[in-house]
Amino acid sequence: MSNTDSVKKAANLLRQGATMLDLACPICHMPLFKLKNGDVICPTHGKVYIVENEEEEKKITGTMTLEKLESTLYKGIEILNEKLNKEPLDVDSINQIIRYLEAIERVTRIKGLINKNK
Repeated sequence: MSNTDSVKKAANLLRQGATMLDLACPICHMPLFKLKNGDVICPTHGKVYIVENEEEEKKITGTMTLEKLESTLYKGIEILNEKLNKEPLDVDSINQIIRYLEAIERVTRIKGLINKNK
């Protein structure tokens, strides 16, 4: 994204009611904005997390890793589903889907425990 595009996006964020913060993106140095829903975003890079200490950083990193893992698992199921639409059902594919679903369930449970402890 060009600097001009970032400035336009920043202006749009202000028009939409976002608040410009006194913090800048550590990557592009654009000002950060707080949306009405509480999310903090950089006009260039999107959503950012502001951490105050290492413990907070570990929690956020862990949560983001779990979200990426969950996304990867869903993509795996999607690929298997497409395969099953083209080929007849076989036991290995069904077992693979079950393993993906069990892994998603575990990730969801872990995310719930992390959110409960916040």
